[in-house]
Amino acid sequence: MLKVKFVGAIQGVTGSCSWLWHTESDTQFLVDCGIHQGPHHIEWLNRKAFPFNPAEIQYVLLTHAHIDHCGLIPKLVSEGFRGWVYCTQATKEVATELLADAANLSQLYSQDDVDGINWHVIDGGDFSWGRILTLSEDLIATYNRGSHVLGGCSVSVSWAKEPGAKLKDFASIHFSGDLGCQTDDNPYLPLLKADHSPYPNAEYIVTESTYGNRRREAKCWQTRTSNLADIICRTVCQKGGKVLIPCFAFHRMQELIADLWTIAANQDERLQWELPDTSQLRVLCHSPLSNRINRVYSEQLGKVLKNGKMQYLSNELTQRAFCTNQDIVELYGALHKGKSVTNQRMTFGAAASVRVSGTMSPCEHNLKSADVILASSGMCDRGPSSEYLRLLKDDPKNTIILTGFQAAGSAGRALLEGNQDGAEVVDMSSHYSGHGDQDRLIDNVFELGGYPAASKGTTVFINHGVPDSKDALQQAILDRSATARPGDRQIEQVLIADSKWFDLTKGAYIDEAEDPQSIEAEIRRLQALLDGC
Repeated sequence: MLKVKFVGAIQGVTGSCSWLWHTESDTQFLVDCGIHQGPHHIEWLNRKAFPFNPAEIQYVLLTHAHIDHCGLIPKLVSEGFRGWVYCTQATKEVATELLADAANLSQLYSQDDVDGINWHVIDGGDFSWGRILTLSEDLIATYNRGSHVLGGCSVSVSWAKEPGAKLKDFASIHFSGDLGCQTDDNPYLPLLKADHSPYPNAEYIVTESTYGNRRREAKCWQTRTSNLADIICRTVCQKGGKVLIPCFAFHRMQELIADLWTIAANQDERLQWELPDTSQLRVLCHSPLSNRINRVYSEQLGKVLKNGKMQYLSNELTQRAFCTNQDIVELYGALHKGKSVTNQRMTFGAAASVRVSGTMSPCEHNLKSADVILASSGMCDRGPSSEYLRLLKDDPKNTIILTGFQAAGSAGRALLEGNQDGAEVVDMSSHYSGHGDQDRLIDNVFELGGYPAASKGTTVFINHGVPDSKDALQQAILDRSATARPGDRQIEQVLIADSKWFDLTKGAYIDEAEDPQSIEAEIRRLQALLDGC
């Protein structure tokens, strides 16, 4: 029997964690182990005891490096986990940086716990997506490409319903991780290739639902880059001001660099700018964390698969920016090393993060040599962006472009709600969100890649979303299923994920009061807590 219990992201969009137990081999493992983010009563969940014994977990199958998917792995280590974390090389490298940063802030664990993670990189050697990873006898896992962030993946777990079953007869459950907004037909954010779809014969699909109740209107890359160019031109050339773009250090910063690179390479009429000091628009990237992550992009973005195709990098970006794959890779590598890079009408550089004079802060110094500043963090509550915001927000000549979600109570949300007398505030978050909207989520569930005969009838679990988003996505999937479109996956039922054990072999919830293994596990967990007192 393979059973699953959804531990995290049941009531919201953070803390993703699914606990699976293959009873025949007594193999317990997790898909993701993320931190809970939000108000104090939400973050308090991070200090609660795990519902399982960390020492009995053998694997964590990690979908990507965002902290709400990997942020509690060091806590898992601190409480006895000695198993392996399976992920891509890019995810390992980025997660190591993000977890080290979180160790300094969260006080949930130490750097020693981060260093104690046993990583198992899945994409070494002659790698191809879908490579089989054996977890135990009659239990395997495969990873397939995602477009949410660099290194992101979906994960499929397959098992034999009966001993000795052939691989082609294994049942499988697919975990979407965080689904990106890319498609082959519309490579909207062009840095990464589109997500792979769940296998046609998947009996179960676990899908995120962040935007389960929303359809995004902003799905045109020409509109996005055109708007960005217009805002910069109006601010820098016409008003003589500065543009501040607060952005998340991981992936959003790199996407914005790619967009600016593309704008310059196209030499649009808007770029025939009469700049105050130079013919080159000066772009500075100020984020020590992002600068370290740029190294990962330079090393991993251009990786090539066994079949000779790019593992991650979309050909669309090189076509739009009139450059080669190597040009893109070298751009991030140069920024990581602190070197300036010139592309047509822009100069990119990494901003100074140390004091250069006794009277001037690093941000004040950087403003003297920059027209556009990309700075972390994305909500302006900490990091360089908060200092730049203080320096720029009161001058109407300046513009602040917000490119991500602004939580209630954040400095970025305050800007959106009341900066009428100061700098112009432009919200471009709908253009840059890395999550697929309702249409994309639905299409991913139903796509069969041209193999409709392989569809067995699938149960969908909806997780990782607020209740309204989950309910809306559930109804939308049921409505689509009722139309019975030719070529669509057959859907048997759509369930909102909860914390009860579900027997994936029998397709039914388990009465935990009658499950001897659950009782034994609870006894062991309580004993471990007592031993630690």
